[in-house]
Amino acid sequence: MGPSAALISAELAQFMRGPVSAMLGTSDAMAVPDATRVAGVAAIDACRLRVLISPDARTARANAVVGARVAVLVTNILTYRSVQWKGRVVAAGEDRTPGDLALLHRHIDTFSEASPSVGIPADLVPGLFPLDVVPLVVEADAVYDQTPGPGAGRRIGAGA
Repeated sequence: MGPSAALISAELAQFMRGPVSAMLGTSDAMAVPDATRVAGVAAIDACRLRVLISPDARTARANAVVGARVAVLVTNILTYRSVQWKGRVVAAGEDRTPGDLALLHRHIDTFSEASPSVGIPADLVPGLFPLDVVPLVVEADAVYDQTPGPGAGRRIGAGA
């Protein structure tokens, strides 16, 4: 499946706006894996994601260079519905924008609103996220349902 296939439906784009926890999975040239918390994620279009990570995530930043294979896992903290996109980094090292800061704050706000339902006091949530972010753009070439249960790992979206 090529990157031109629609892998981010309107419903999945809306899912990312909910109370989610997200991780960026990368690996280095020796295939040593790394996972780092994502501070915001949004659909750019039907196949690209804007992913915000901490400037302190040195390993992730070193691994997530243009052309690198990565995975982005997004989980709703209330339902545990989980969706994983796999793809390539197509932009890295760009300056953050005012839109990135708005995305960061929306992510923190939606997480904070839902966090007491899962035992995390809302006042602790801001400390889980960075004050600044580094944006990446990931062009997805596959999407999977990773919700815990018998359907986990099932390919979804175009060409599934």
